[in-house]
Amino acid sequence: MIDRPRFIYAYAEMAQVADDVRKNRAEGDPALIEAGKLSVEDAATRLRISTAIAVDWKAYARMELPSLDRTTDAEKVADLKAVLTGAKKRRDHARTAMMYEYGAAVGDLSLVELWAIHDAHDTRSLRILPYLRWESYAAAIEAMLWWQERPHFESRRFITMVNQQLRGMGYVEQEKAAA
Repeated sequence: MIDRPRFIYAYAEMAQVADDVRKNRAEGDPALIEAGKLSVEDAATRLRISTAIAVDWKAYARMELPSLDRTTDAEKVADLKAVLTGAKKRRDHARTAMMYEYGAAVGDLSLVELWAIHDAHDTRSLRILPYLRWESYAAAIEAMLWWQERPHFESRRFITMVNQQLRGMGYVEQEKAAA
């Protein structure tokens, strides 16, 4: 299991990344099928699972319970692990490109320092931003995976259900995230 990831409460961001994965599969898998790299059945399974994950996180971002479907927790965990592997490869490639362009020292900078360089509109942002984007993307997937692997009574679904019950009893104020 992953240590507590940094995007653990970034529900809207996780919802955006989950929907992006779903969209990428809906748009990209047909080309993989045509190229013979993916079967029609595998593409349908990938899309079904990524859609279920996207629906879950969109609901959690609004503090709502997602509807239940036939997608299992094991399928979601396996899918998130596969997506995380790809995101980490892209992140590492972007980091290598950043370090190749600006030297190894840039690889020692913290995320805060890298974002400061970007926010200052420094010319180095051209190579730093792709790394920051993929790093954030991977962090959001890590957080979704972390939540998905939690025991039932610690799961995002269980916590959302309890919060809804407490809200119904007047113990929690209604707040909605923009997702």
